[in-house]
Amino acid sequence: MRSLVPSTYQQLFSLPSAIFLQTLITILFFGLILPGLSNAQEQDTTRVQVERDLERAIEDIDPEESDLDLEELIEFLENLANNPMNINRASVDDLMQIPGLNFRLAQNIVRYRSDQAPFTSVEDLGNVSGIGPATLGRIRPYVSIGTGMDLGRDLYLNPRFWTNNSRFEAFSRYQQVLQEQEGYTRPDSLGGYVGSPVKYYQRFRYTSNHLSLNLTQDKDPGEPLNGPADFDFTSWHLEVRDIGHLQNLVIGDFSVAFGQGLLLWSGGAFGKGRDVIRGPSKNERGIRPFTSAQEAIGFRGVAATVGQRLQFTGFYSNRQRTASIADKNRVNFPTQTGFHRTLNEIDRRNNLSQTTVGGRIRAQLPYGFLGVSAFHNHFDTFVARGSQPYQRYNFSGQNLAGYAADYRFLLGDAILFGEFAYTDNGGYGFLSGMEYNLGRLTDLLFVYRQYDKALQSIFGAGFGEQSGRPRNEQGFYVGIRHALTDQIRISGYFDQFKFPAPRFQTTQPTSGYDWLATLEYQPFRELSMYVLARYKVRDQEYADTDVLGRTIRLLDDNSRANLRFQADYQVHPRVRLRTRFDMVRAQAAASDASWGYLVFQDIRFYPTPRLQVDARITMFDTDDFDSRVFQFENDLLYVLSNTMLFDQGQRMYVVIKYEASNWLDFWFKAATTVYENRTFISSGLAQIDGNRRSDIGLQARIRF
Repeated sequence: MRSLVPSTYQQLFSLPSAIFLQTLITILFFGLILPGLSNAQEQDTTRVQVERDLERAIEDIDPEESDLDLEELIEFLENLANNPMNINRASVDDLMQIPGLNFRLAQNIVRYRSDQAPFTSVEDLGNVSGIGPATLGRIRPYVSIGTGMDLGRDLYLNPRFWTNNSRFEAFSRYQQVLQEQEGYTRPDSLGGYVGSPVKYYQRFRYTSNHLSLNLTQDKDPGEPLNGPADFDFTSWHLEVRDIGHLQNLVIGDFSVAFGQGLLLWSGGAFGKGRDVIRGPSKNERGIRPFTSAQEAIGFRGVAATVGQRLQFTGFYSNRQRTASIADKNRVNFPTQTGFHRTLNEIDRRNNLSQTTVGGRIRAQLPYGFLGVSAFHNHFDTFVARGSQPYQRYNFSGQNLAGYAADYRFLLGDAILFGEFAYTDNGGYGFLSGMEYNLGRLTDLLFVYRQYDKALQSIFGAGFGEQSGRPRNEQGFYVGIRHALTDQIRISGYFDQFKFPAPRFQTTQPTSGYDWLATLEYQPFRELSMYVLARYKVRDQEYADTDVLGRTIRLLDDNSRANLRFQADYQVHPRVRLRTRFDMVRAQAAASDASWGYLVFQDIRFYPTPRLQVDARITMFDTDDFDSRVFQFENDLLYVLSNTMLFDQGQRMYVVIKYEASNWLDFWFKAATTVYENRTFISSGLAQIDGNRRSDIGLQARIRF
């Protein structure tokens, strides 16, 4: 049995630390031989745009409630920025993956290069109908015009065909909470963590125009790591793509994203937020290699898509999942955390086998797309639905099949899109929307959704108020964006929703509404500001006593209002300042209102062309958990950081990126949160005695 309190020396020289150093040495060795190119200022422009797109995706998501995976979305945007899309070769499908482009604009780009001429510069996109300066500025980091070296496209036996535009990336990441947590002080026999507090992650990936090979390994804090081949989670894939009629073939780990996500969608997606027009409408990604360390999503097996205007996709997956035990012959639905830190968690690791077979047929028509999708899923053990009221319509059994049909049409100035899904337990759901362009200055969006309480879309992630799988929800959304001038833009949405059956912490149907309004002002290139107001009301259930002394469950409004101001100012080519003020008013059912405040000041500067420093200090003060506040943070590459803060205190962090050479990058992050009114932080095995929580992270990457 291990010692109860590992010493600082033991933590620093634990096996994960040794593996990190070993990988770092390997990175240095290969990097010395295979250098690449970099440009600090160009990378900063790209990085700023990626950060803005990521912030749009996650700033309104409550990490305590959401079960969406956004790590893959982060990696998708980062990879797209690092490997811009060739607009002279990209298909309509490819172009629709770029944030800021919809079906109409993607089709206009393809039509322009066919009818006029290939693009000679990215700025030529400004000649495409519908693409103005704002859209061009947003998509610029993600596009290129190609190299002109696309030789031997059909010469598959020519090595240059397979290695053209080769890129290799390897990085190693080390993160740790510095304060001791309760789980590391308990012995294994009393439920303590078996492994060290280190979170360790490494990835190696090679890509070219037609190949992708990847190995990802991950160890969460508290999980054991007994050797380089003993990571708790390992992901890998081999992909061949763009070979004649073969769009792609993936062996290993892959993700699936079809239609509007009602039936099959693994990986993150945009939703409600500041992007009031493009967020609710999904642009499918099809079959993609899976590189995330999120253990609870994705598939493992083989998948392929063939065809051009008429495409056929098929996939087979067989993977092990972790589920808690319900009784002798039954388990609960697979867990989402992927943690295997205690003896109990390790005992049930990968105790459930899941086999999934699915496919899709999609036709590209002159004015849009039509598609049908299906899957059949089998668990090798009976899965119980649970006994709580909100679990009444959850999946139960061993087998489940689902079917869906989706569409996207361009009719004049309108884009129509939608999907209908059905699962063989009798549940159904549909979403229908229209994006309408009222000239150059105004866009409208209407979306109606209805997800039956019995819909068991275990792989879905449709648009809605309730994060995660689409089920038990009806709602109508309307969004508008209008440019008052070249410098001033207003946008907003209103969404009304209801839940016909009980949801978490309720025993009866509930409803609510949500609206958001934003005013953006950019008086000149170096300065941009916005003001955001949001208000949400949902029914909340609470207990009371009737005149006979019996306990009854009543409904009352649970409201949350948010007002934010943010300004970004590029005071110098090497210095950017960002200021934010957030105010929150929350009122739980049958309770008094509570207030929360957040103000931060951060700075990004380049002491030298190869050194980037991001630093922020945040002051926060909230009355309770209901009035909690959030902030999107700069972090290590591919790390999601949407930090939640409540009570009273300060948070500070610094992120340093150093380009040691043209082929080697280092990241370092140190963060600390100090609470003024606490004697302990968190609870259970994560509890820290004291009022401070500090984190460090170190990452090294080579690419060539």
